[in-house]
Amino acid sequence: MKKLIVGLGNEYCGNDALGIIIARELKKSMADWDLKTGAFSGINILEEIEGYDWVVVVDSLYRPDLPDGEVIELKIEDFAGVKSFSYMHSLNFASAIELGRHLEFKLPEKINIFGITINKKGDIGQEIEESLKVKTKAIAQDIIKRIKN
Repeated sequence: MKKLIVGLGNEYCGNDALGIIIARELKKSMADWDLKTGAFSGINILEEIEGYDWVVVVDSLYRPDLPDGEVIELKIEDFAGVKSFSYMHSLNFASAIELGRHLEFKLPEKINIFGITINKKGDIGQEIEESLKVKTKAIAQDIIKRIKN
């Protein structure tokens, strides 16, 4: 079984790097999983996950109403919205998966999506906040427990 961890975000944009940092932390405990990180969007995500059986996606989730560092498990359906195929890079995650299946891409049977709450997005050149840095191991362990259940 081919398994992949995908860490989404921008390493040079403050708290937006959290998905990448957590994905790297997960990889330490999940040695038999492949790892890909970056600012994948729209149809580009299909190229990254094609051929895998199980994918875990981790990204920061801007939720100023919640404390920093909470793990929220999402479903593909949570990303459903207006479908616009006029610009393929702006497809939402659900639409990209739907399109990939329609085009008969070999997409994963199992996809786990985790959003890690952040109160502040960050600007280019900023580092992730220290309050989030200290939580990365605990966040990764929480995700591992959830995917093993």
